[in-house]
Amino acid sequence: MDRRQFLANLMAALPAGVDQLEASEFIDYYDEVIRDFIADGYTEAEAVAMVGDSAEIVAQSEFFKGDFLRNTPQTAVKKVAPWVIILLILGFPLWGSLALAAFCLFISAYIILWVPLIITGSFTLAGIIGGPFAMLTSFFAFGDGLGIGLLQFGSGALLLGLGLICGVITWKIGGSLLKITFNLTKFIIGKMKGQVTAYGF
Repeated sequence: MDRRQFLANLMAALPAGVDQLEASEFIDYYDEVIRDFIADGYTEAEAVAMVGDSAEIVAQSEFFKGDFLRNTPQTAVKKVAPWVIILLILGFPLWGSLALAAFCLFISAYIILWVPLIITGSFTLAGIIGGPFAMLTSFFAFGDGLGIGLLQFGSGALLLGLGLICGVITWKIGGSLLKITFNLTKFIIGKMKGQVTAYGF
């Protein structure tokens, strides 16, 4: 039996209703196993024979059982020894403070990431609110002199212009920062879930 025929038989032996992504990962895994045997000098038929019968592989595999992880056919839940749990409890003052420090570092990273947006947003609000206000109240300043009134009106117009420019900048970088924040959060949560799931919690 050649490699293609074995993989076809393996696909046909999969349980009904199996997720397509899981099936693809399963087939790719055994395809890679056969290719590795061939790379080691075995013929294609010998490599297929060494892998075994497709129906038996599916029947004995833990890949499609809910009690096991579905990353690879060989992955199983790691059991946590009782002494590890005891050490975690006794060492909480140490690792708890380290975890808190790590959490604060993550929060600091988010704050630093959003500092440019906070700054430009503040200038936007100051310009949009303060600029028109200064321009409107400049009419009262004309009573103290033409120069003072024109100076206040010009300052208000300048402040409004800067606010509008900062508003455009805020709008432009806001979308990018939201995307970066979302991807970073998704990455961190994914890593945490992977660690927790790997140990059976």
